Amino acid sequence: MCYKYSMSNITNIFNNAVDKILPIGGVVRNFKYAVVFKTTHWCWYNCPHCCENAGAHRPREFMPEGVIKYYIDQVANDPLFCQDFVLTGGEIMASYKFGPENYVPNIMRHAIESGAGVDIKTNGAWVRTPLKKQIIKDFKDIARQYPAHISKYQISLSVDTYHPNAIENNHEIIRELAKCKNGRILVHLSGFNDQTDVMQGFLAKLANDSRLNLVPAMIARQNGNGIPVIAVNDGAVLLRPSADAQLFDGGRAANLPNARHIRHPQFSFMMNDGTILVAFDTMGFVTLGENSGRKIHTTWRNPDGTPRPFVDIKRDLIKSARYEEIRQRMIDTKRIFIK
Repeated sequence: MCYKYSMSNITNIFNNAVDKILPIGGVVRNFKYAVVFKTTHWCWYNCPHCCENAGAHRPREFMPEGVIKYYIDQVANDPLFCQDFVLTGGEIMASYKFGPENYVPNIMRHAIESGAGVDIKTNGAWVRTPLKKQIIKDFKDIARQYPAHISKYQISLSVDTYHPNAIENNHEIIRELAKCKNGRILVHLSGFNDQTDVMQGFLAKLANDSRLNLVPAMIARQNGNGIPVIAVNDGAVLLRPSADAQLFDGGRAANLPNARHIRHPQFSFMMNDGTILVAFDTMGFVTLGENSGRKIHTTWRNPDGTPRPFVDIKRDLIKSARYEEIRQRMIDTKRIFIK
């Protein structure tokens, strides 16, 4: 009897065999993933909890718009992609100060038109600068352009004690966005689980603003489930508050006494919903996780600077994860013998 094996069959047999010894490879290969673009490491602030060590001392460099669009196109139709892109930094809105023209709106539109969701994270420092008018206008224009994508496009604002003037800045941003006509803007208010009083205080501040009218509401979803929100000014802004983020001791947060220690941070690349974070940064690296997964990484750039195919990146991330599992087992074994 003659057996014929294709290269894909041989690869699958090999992977399945290795997965029995090093299960981390199967996790990386088979789980759904979200894509994070750390567009810059520059920021107006030097927050004490920043896992990226971002700040005004970092290079004024941005991940090229064309590279981000390339990877959006690469993964948009992958059945393992969970249909969420995250745009962050540093502070991505610094692109309005010294980055490419229309950088943020161009990337947001491309992500939305790919059929995916897009979450843009900002600390709001720009609201106290001359950039405010243009940034607010761009947010409103996108909301008007894609009214059917209300549950897929959101702005995330940090409500905590680590970002300077966070309460005042976010209050001002929401007041400006609430003036939006013929559009709805979903705003995620993100706080830490040990600072729920800060979130409650901020919501009370909004409720006491005579220019804002807040009422409970719900965003309908295609699967029949709804997203509970707070509608501001007849739904011009829809607020989705959450205070479940945890502070871990990565980056500058390692100096904070309340930062949670993770025994094996390189394997903490899972999100709360079970998806894996795949993070691209401006230095040319792709990592699993944001800060905790930095030891499991590869590059997105070829030697000539062009972007590598995502399939090659994922293959290398699997290899890197397997290597890290072997390394960690050796460290743990050494600790046992030392004891």
